[in-house]
Amino acid sequence: MKLQVISGDTSYKITYHLEKQVAELEGRSYPFDWADLGGGEFHMRTGTANYHIRLLEQQPGGYLLFEVNGQLYRTCIRDEKQQLLNEMGFGRDPSPGEFVLTAPMPGKVLQVLVDEDDQVREGDSLIILEAMKMENELRAPVSGRITTIHCLTGSSVEKHHTLITISTDLT
Repeated sequence: MKLQVISGDTSYKITYHLEKQVAELEGRSYPFDWADLGGGEFHMRTGTANYHIRLLEQQPGGYLLFEVNGQLYRTCIRDEKQQLLNEMGFGRDPSPGEFVLTAPMPGKVLQVLVDEDDQVREGDSLIILEAMKMENELRAPVSGRITTIHCLTGSSVEKHHTLITISTDLT
């Protein structure tokens, strides 16, 4: 499986083969042993290093809060599907707690179906975007609250134009 790990301003592309227990990062292979201890706790060994990992919080968009040997980390992990959606313009590097919906193609906003402060569920319709004489229904990829609408009905948008920001904070 190919993952993208984003921590702060740093992004890593990691390919891991769970059945072979090998991870590849920047052309180098790292063998590892992995044990699920239950309750969100794991043990990992690579080389002579041992790590006790405890998952503390998981948020929409691949954001994780976890502890490794007592040190706290917050990161974003995207699988291949999430990376493809990101490349197509369905969200670009939001901060934890928010998701930014962007235009997947240039087009005209025919209708904005939500208002700011509306609560939405994953899969709800948000915007109708006309592109190449076709109407495209853009749906919420996450559940949350609409914090900002960045477009108007009738406006033209370019690919990757920010359309809507959704707060996904679970608190």
